[in-house]
This record gives sequence, structure tokens and C-alpha cells, in this order.
Amino acid sequence: MAIDSRFTPPSDTIATALSNAERKGFRIAMIGRTLAVTLIAVAYLLSYYFPINVGIAAITSLIALGGLTSLAAVGTRYERHARYAVFAFDATAVTVLLAFVPLSSGGDVPQNMVFLTSSVQHYYIVIAAAVLTLSPPLVLWTGAWAASGLLFATGWILSGMDRVVSYSNLPISPSPEIYIQTVLDPNFIGIASRLQEALILALVTAIAALAVHRARRVVSDHAKAEAGRHRVQSLFGRYVPAPILRELLDDGHLAPQARDATLMFADIAGFTQLSEGLHPSTLVHLLNAFFSAVTEIIDQHGGVVINYLGDALLISFNAPLSKENHADSAILAAQDILALVEQRQFDGKQIRLRIGIATGLIAAGTVGAGARQTYTLYGEAVNLAQRLQELNKETGTSCLISGATANQISRALPLTHMGIFKIRNLNTPVDVFCPGQTSTSD
Repeated sequence: MAIDSRFTPPSDTIATALSNAERKGFRIAMIGRTLAVTLIAVAYLLSYYFPINVGIAAITSLIALGGLTSLAAVGTRYERHARYAVFAFDATAVTVLLAFVPLSSGGDVPQNMVFLTSSVQHYYIVIAAAVLTLSPPLVLWTGAWAASGLLFATGWILSGMDRVVSYSNLPISPSPEIYIQTVLDPNFIGIASRLQEALILALVTAIAALAVHRARRVVSDHAKAEAGRHRVQSLFGRYVPAPILRELLDDGHLAPQARDATLMFADIAGFTQLSEGLHPSTLVHLLNAFFSAVTEIIDQHGGVVINYLGDALLISFNAPLSKENHADSAILAAQDILALVEQRQFDGKQIRLRIGIATGLIAAGTVGAGARQTYTLYGEAVNLAQRLQELNKETGTSCLISGATANQISRALPLTHMGIFKIRNLNTPVDVFCPGQTSTSD
């Protein structure tokens, strides 16, 4: 017996999840970038004198807003190019700030003095924004532009200097006076510090890219879990209550299993006569109401409806969900179901059931290929449960159970021995019992 289902292949699910994460991260990065650069513009407004401060703040604000234009490429074939372009632009903008933007409008201040400001730290803002995109290549790309830009700015400034003072000009164990005199020299640039800053940028970028890679693994693992969840829901979501479904997901019971289980096969007696004269939609409504009521009872006893077969149900206890005392649960569930149909009508119709219960070793698991998977139970107990259901016609009973099931019950459930019967397609005769007192069924 099987259930057909379709589910999204995990590879597609993961790719989609990562793509959506990158896209959402890029949007967040652009919004964060805009806020960060806007705050820098405000800082410039407060740091410089009028009207220079207004001009610098205005240009910085335009750069801040300009990044938002890249969001127009989201969802188009240019989206990836836009991401790389905007971060290359930002890193280049910091480089231009270092190499070309004068430090003061009031005089010819040596450009190498820019390294005494916090301008180099702007590169870290750009790298931090790239991290939000959850794209390791984009983080590495941004870091490469930043480190290269710093080296370019250093080289450009050096090329315009007539005299260069660096740490190499310091004597061994310099006095405080000589040290201060050297590092405060207008021609001081500290080449070793600039190289060290470029190395730190590269290291920070590598660490950030690794962190992003780890974050992507989390997204990937989550997507795999969701794909598995969707797969289980496709197989069992209509038949299994949420708490049991979560347990199936947690315990991984969709893996192939070979275990003892108790199977119940329930069929509506006289279904042909019952359905005569009923409109198809009325008949479907009746069956849905009946199946819903029966499934609720099965849920209460820890069973799983494996399949609805026309007017019949195949129900399993202890597969795929583990269930202690599964024989007891199956018998008690059968008694509750029979009590239900005796006391209740469905769409004004009285339903009579025949139930067969058998216990034995079964093989269970998902089989199939590609996107089409089925959950299947194999084993003699599956066939025996159906044969016992049919045997009710001969014995005038409503429920019959196999001797193996009777031998496994752990509580004092009243059973009536019906005898030993030769079952069709089985070589060995089977001990057959009826739960409770023998009752008749038309």
C-alpha cells in the first residue's frame, strides 16, 4: 500500500533559499549603507567650516542615495553585476577620499597627513556592508578592492612627495623627543603601517568571508531540513497530527525500516448498497466525514493512516512512528471505531465496518525515483489484515485479529477464540480471535 507524493528536490530548495538570502541581504546592505554614509555626511557637516561643509556633506549624501539605485537591478539579469559594481564603487570612493580629496580648503596640507585621520576606517564599513549580502565571493571582491585601493592611495601619495620620512628613519631605541619629531614630520607617511593596514584589511576580509560561508551553511542546513519537512508533510501531513509529524521529522522515521508492527485494515461493509442513489459529491462528503472521525481516533491511539483505499483504510501502529504496546493500541482503536459507527450516522447514513488486525514483521519506507516518492509497507501482516477483514463475512463478526496480535497484547483485553482458519494465499493456518464478545455483522 502506498501514498504518492511530490516534493521539491533538496538541491533546488537550497539554491532557492541561498539566492533569496543573498537578495534579502543585499537589500539590507544597501539600506544600511545609505544610513551609514548619511551619518558620515552629517559628521562632515559638523566637522568643516561653512560653506565647505555643505558641499562635502551634499556630495556624500548623493553617494549615500546613489547606492539605492542598485536595488532597481534586483530580480533582473543585471542584479549580480550591480552588486559587484556598487561595492567596487564604494571601495573606490574611499580610495579617492584618501588619495585626492584635500584635507583642508585653507592651505596646502600634505596629502600624506590623511593617514592621521580615520579615513582608512571607511573601508571597514564597506566590507561590513558586503557581509550582509551572504556572498563570500562578493566579500572577497570588496576586500580586494579595499586593500588594493589603500595600496594605490599610498603609492599615489608617495609619488607626489619630494621627501619621504618613515619608521626606517628612526634610530634604534629612539628617545621620546626623536620619536615624536619623526612621526609628526610633515613628510612622514609610515609605509610599514600602510602595508600593515592593507594586510589587516585582507585578513578581516578573509575572516568575514569565512563567517559568511558558515552562515550559508546554516541556511543550507535549514533548507535541507525544510525540504525533509516538506517531504514528510507531503507523505503524511494529511493523515498525521502536528505533534506526531514533528516526531517523525525529529526521529527520521522515513528511513527504511524492518520492524514488528500491527496493521489494521478497515472496510465499509455493503458500500455498494450504501452508495446507491447518492450523488457523487454527497458520497464524497459522507466518506470525508467518516474518514475524519476515524482518523481522529487513530491519532488518539498513536497510529498512522497509511492510505485511504476507496472505502477502506490501511492503518499502522509502530511504523513509521514508534509505538509501545502497538497490539493493544490497535485493538482499543478498533473498539472505539466500532463504537463510533454504532452510535453515529454520517450524512444520515448508518455505516457498518469490517476490521482485520494482524501483527508481524514488515518492511516500511519511502520508495520511488526522482520527484515521485511513495511510502510503502510490505509484509505478510499487511495482507493478513486485509484477509481477516474479509473473513468477517464468514464469521459474522465486525473485527478479527490474528493470533500473533493476541499473543502480543500486554493488558487483560477480553478475546474470543474463533478457531484456526486457512487464509487465502497463506500456507500456514492462522489462529483467529475476536475482541470482546462475538458480535454479528450483516
